[in-house]
Amino acid sequence: MGWWKVNELRLRLWLPWMIMVAAGLLTYGYYQFLDPQNCANIFFGCSIISFTPNFTPNASPLPPPPTPSLNVTTFLYNDTRRIAVCLVGGARMFEITGRTIRKNLLDAYPNTDVFLHSPLDKDSHKLTLLAGRNLRAARIFTPTPIPETRITTEVITSWGSPAGLQGLLQYFNLVEGCYGMVKQYEVRHHIKYDWIIRTRVDGYWSHPIPNITDLDPKFYYVAAGSDFRGLNDRFGMGNAHASRAANSRLSLLPLMHQRGLRGLNSESAYKAQLEVSQVPYHRIQVPFCVMTLRKMAHPPPPYGLLLLSMASKGPMSGTYCRPCEKEANATYSAAIVDGCMRNWDWPGIGGSEVTVCDGREPWAENWREVAEKVYKKDIGEEIRSFNETRGMEACVSEMREFEMMWEVWDSPPAETICKRALSKK
Repeated sequence: MGWWKVNELRLRLWLPWMIMVAAGLLTYGYYQFLDPQNCANIFFGCSIISFTPNFTPNASPLPPPPTPSLNVTTFLYNDTRRIAVCLVGGARMFEITGRTIRKNLLDAYPNTDVFLHSPLDKDSHKLTLLAGRNLRAARIFTPTPIPETRITTEVITSWGSPAGLQGLLQYFNLVEGCYGMVKQYEVRHHIKYDWIIRTRVDGYWSHPIPNITDLDPKFYYVAAGSDFRGLNDRFGMGNAHASRAANSRLSLLPLMHQRGLRGLNSESAYKAQLEVSQVPYHRIQVPFCVMTLRKMAHPPPPYGLLLLSMASKGPMSGTYCRPCEKEANATYSAAIVDGCMRNWDWPGIGGSEVTVCDGREPWAENWREVAEKVYKKDIGEEIRSFNETRGMEACVSEMREFEMMWEVWDSPPAETICKRALSKK
């Protein structure tokens, strides 16, 4: 009897808890499996009949709620590696280059994060064409003079730079500043990028970026051609270690000075950065060109600058280009390209693959019509027209919407950017 009384007491103590647990399981099962509103979520189609009033056994399960319409991006390469893309420079011709960068560079891979480092000017409002996915950090700033120290003036020469030594230093600052934004983002989110790509905002991309699965991560990759006795510094991609050496354009100058390097132009300094850091590099063909307003000699002298048509078929690897009304015929273009100095402005491909422009005159008045044909062929869209009819209110609204897309936005107010844009009226 003593044994029974003890167990009876235990049963009385445990019975309420067992009832509560059973009730809870039944309630959960009802709402999870029997409630018709949840039938769409059940893998076996909710074949159990509900005991709710007015239930019709032959009725079809309720359809799932409509999915909001989204702009689904079709990625060219399906690769799981993390990629950071640094875009640097002013947005001078961004109505032409913007969508080509988005389509052929930023949206080529699913794991691409975008970083922007750009000086504030009258064209900054055009940067809204970058609107899209994975916008991480942007800085639009008012440039200030960079000190020209003894080390700087001895290592770097302004020869060949349209904006002189200060222009080179400002460009170096853009590159290294964007790389710093990437590193800050890595620290903040406890991640590490497998590849870091850096290129210019004024680049027109006629085809997608090369597939990284075809590249060896032990090397840093630069665009072939436009070497100017160094390496083309308008594009570069590599792993974290190689990218640090390539993008430290200002902070590596003291080490280069210590090694006795003197009188380097931008391209030869770029090459020296990799060599003093013991980073191996390769030249590859890259399908972009740099839009320019500069007038150039035609045909170019051996140590001149090559100006190509943006309609060229082959990869232009960062060579200067523009929408050309006057172009040399194919035979003449091939002769010009093949006559370029191999260690100077050689684009690295056969002359029959590109077309040379006559750059002695300014852009033709019908340049938009000329560019439109190429744009529709390469991008499938029309060039965005930032015309004079857009007022301050529309510009500010678009800039504010663009700002909200970025995780980090360091920029003057939208009113300041739009005032710059509209001040030319």
